[in-house]
Amino acid sequence: MSLIKQLWIGIILLLLLALAGNFIISILTAKTYLQEQLRLKNIDNANSLALSISQMPEKDPVTLELLITAQFDAGHYEYILFQDANNKPIVARNFEDNDKDAAQVPAWFARWVALDAAPGIAQIQDGWQQAGTLLVKSHSRYAVEALWSNTRNLLDWFIIATLLSGLIGSFILKYISRPLDLIVDQAEAIGQRRFIVSEEPRTKEFQRLVRAMNTLSQGVKQMLDKEARQLESLRRESQTDMLTGLANRTHFLNLLDAQLTSEELQSNGVMVIARVMQLHDLNNRLGHQQVDQLLRAIAGVFSDIQNKHRDSYAGRLNGSDFSLLIPTDTPIDIISAEISQALNFQLIAGGFDKVATPLALCSFHHGDKCNEILHKLDGALAQAELKGNRAVVTIAPHQIDYAQHNLSQWRDAISHSLSSQNLSLAKFPVRTSNQDLLHEEAAVRLQLDEALKPAGYFMPWAVRLGLMPDVDIAVLKLALAELNRCPTPLSINVSAASLCSVNFREQAALLLAENPNCSARLWIEFPEVCALRHLEELRAFSTRLRTLGCRVGLEHVGLEFTQFANLQDMGLAYLKIDSAIVRDIQHNISSQSFVQSLCTLGHSLGIQMIAEGVISEEEQQTLIKIGLDGFTGTHIV
Repeated sequence: MSLIKQLWIGIILLLLLALAGNFIISILTAKTYLQEQLRLKNIDNANSLALSISQMPEKDPVTLELLITAQFDAGHYEYILFQDANNKPIVARNFEDNDKDAAQVPAWFARWVALDAAPGIAQIQDGWQQAGTLLVKSHSRYAVEALWSNTRNLLDWFIIATLLSGLIGSFILKYISRPLDLIVDQAEAIGQRRFIVSEEPRTKEFQRLVRAMNTLSQGVKQMLDKEARQLESLRRESQTDMLTGLANRTHFLNLLDAQLTSEELQSNGVMVIARVMQLHDLNNRLGHQQVDQLLRAIAGVFSDIQNKHRDSYAGRLNGSDFSLLIPTDTPIDIISAEISQALNFQLIAGGFDKVATPLALCSFHHGDKCNEILHKLDGALAQAELKGNRAVVTIAPHQIDYAQHNLSQWRDAISHSLSSQNLSLAKFPVRTSNQDLLHEEAAVRLQLDEALKPAGYFMPWAVRLGLMPDVDIAVLKLALAELNRCPTPLSINVSAASLCSVNFREQAALLLAENPNCSARLWIEFPEVCALRHLEELRAFSTRLRTLGCRVGLEHVGLEFTQFANLQDMGLAYLKIDSAIVRDIQHNISSQSFVQSLCTLGHSLGIQMIAEGVISEEEQQTLIKIGLDGFTGTHIV
């Protein structure tokens, strides 16, 4: 029961108690007063009438009857009775109520009050002899009516006072309880694993409570910050080269494998390897500090190119080999010229112009084997070494012949498929360790080039053309239609471009509001980059989605993101750990430590942790021991 309702009940009970006491005292007092006034009136009327009769020279019955009748009709009497000396009635007049409809007092109230004043008694003299006795009793009906009127007015005032008191009390309570609303919101947030800090109110009692809850929130936040720092340290140890800060060999090869197998990532690109020749001799000749400076300079070039190209990754495969993974449709010759020019400029600027750094580049396509690409790059690198200095050798085994050759053709093709609804959803199960189905992942397929193509085929062009919000809206409509047909929970991906589109967010919220029965079974996930670069948009939209009943999560988590403090007020339901971290985790102790810490932090916030891209039983069993809640990949059926 709400505090407002309790206030109303309390006011009504208090006023009822006050009214009951007021009623009893008022009625008893009024009853006593009225009875006394009626008794005195009866005595006065009886004496006055008896005096008038005593002064009459002739006291015949007719004259007495006329006088008594006149007196009875002139006043409000219950009866007037004149008796002789032997108490025998001579004249009697009694009140007869023939107009029953005129009664204004309920019978129950009249019986409850029951005014009964003593009649007035007076002796009538005839000279020196007693002529008789006169009894006069005034009628109490008008006194009861007056008492009823006062009681009813008191009741009306009680109702008005109750309403006024309740309204005024509600406003006062609403003003006083504003800090309480903040406390309730904070308590609900803590229940949802969102540890927020509230401003302390002026009310002392509330101050103590808010201060205690703020202390709890700050303590948890500090714990999360500490764990996040440890997690970031584990991530660097398991994923990066300590000298250059680039991805280490294991992690880079996992990224390459994920790029070649994932349907969501761009289906083609360029792989680059640069080698520092005669590194051992350089160490002996220049010293470790100079060589480290050289390696950092090369790493800086690769890092800059990584930042320039979306979804690219730079790594250090060993002491002398640096690598780049660039998902792109740009011709390999343009990529090689860009890298060669940037590398030459940096080496000359750093005074390392005599250092030989041959380059090998190889284009790749979705479905290629990682070891085959590395083998081709080794051969190309060997050719570049033979050429000497900073020679560049490129291999382009795949030349993708798109039916669309320019942006306009891509726009027409994608827009036509969307308007014709030539798209479908491919479903992949996400299961728990007990093989229970959490949900099904829905991957979009778009009809292009007379075939259904995965997202990696057309998504780079859709992003470049600003069509991703249209694609994601079409996917959302298709998912809602699927949920109307089938009760199985479904997850869909929303791109960063759609998240940043106000129009998409409004359309999505409207569609979900129109399908409330489906929203509770819809899991909506955003890429990790949204939490890194579009945090405010993600926070606002995820809150809105949760109010509509959806479960919100992040996918491809762990490559860059370890700032759990930014997640604690979002109420995310799940995180999907990227397949590049999961790959061969049974053989990688540092990755196990990193994922285990990631799970510990996620579980502390009430977040389900799901592994992506599980391809073997060994990977799944290791992940179960670490503490993962769900799994998806080719091994999960």
